[in-house]
Amino acid sequence: MLDADKPLDPKDEKKLKTRGVGSGKSYEPFIKVHEISSTGESYRIRGRNTSRAHHLLSRLEFSAFLVFDRFHLTYDIKEQYPLPIADSLSICSRLGIKHPQIRNKLKVVTTDLVVELNNKPSIAVAVKYASDLDNLRTVEKLQIEKLYWEEHGYEWKLFTDQEIPAIVKENLEWLHAASLNSHDLYEELSFEDISTVVSRLSGSDKKLATVCAAMDDQYECSAGFHIGVIRNAAAANLIDVPLDIVFRNWRATDVSMIVGLDSIKGGLSDVS
Repeated sequence: MLDADKPLDPKDEKKLKTRGVGSGKSYEPFIKVHEISSTGESYRIRGRNTSRAHHLLSRLEFSAFLVFDRFHLTYDIKEQYPLPIADSLSICSRLGIKHPQIRNKLKVVTTDLVVELNNKPSIAVAVKYASDLDNLRTVEKLQIEKLYWEEHGYEWKLFTDQEIPAIVKENLEWLHAASLNSHDLYEELSFEDISTVVSRLSGSDKKLATVCAAMDDQYECSAGFHIGVIRNAAAANLIDVPLDIVFRNWRATDVSMIVGLDSIKGGLSDVS
């Protein structure tokens, strides 16, 4: 049976009715973190441009998202974006490859991140570990995405673990650890609480760790509390920190609240 004659997976067909449409805060990803096998490698993180929780399905997607969400020209990111089945079928036919499917039921092809930019061509991003590129089937699926997006006027990019500079990678690993091992104490913090901690940093150009330790003593908090707030808030994408400077060298003046988040209710409990 030709791929074009095969049925679409019923679960995918149902999701297409409500997901992968809209933009900004109204966008709903085609795949959500609770719908995949839990390995500790999926994340929900608030986008600074969309003010909604984004669903990221791997540690590398988390890293890519943080990089693009911090880019000054980005105004929207749509994750797990579904390609129209008619288009992916057409592309597979032209490429002479088999359309993604399970037990003779067609599966929707998705793109990890679609990054909308101000005054520049938007970008469709496939996020893959470099080791996965040795798999022929993985490369074939990437060809489907690449051709689709280029035909629709988007720049298509492949983001691998080898694309991340060493310093940025070290910072992201530090943030990853915080997001995976966050203490209940931090999850109870609101945006107002975080803003209060950031405001305590103002006026000092000393190293962040030094200032945070002094504030622990001043406010009679447990050791590591203030640096923990900064770390968890940065991992949740609620504050700005310089990813191009290794976290051990961050200064108090390097930390700032993201403009616009003060109008949003919630806090660290809204991301996971």
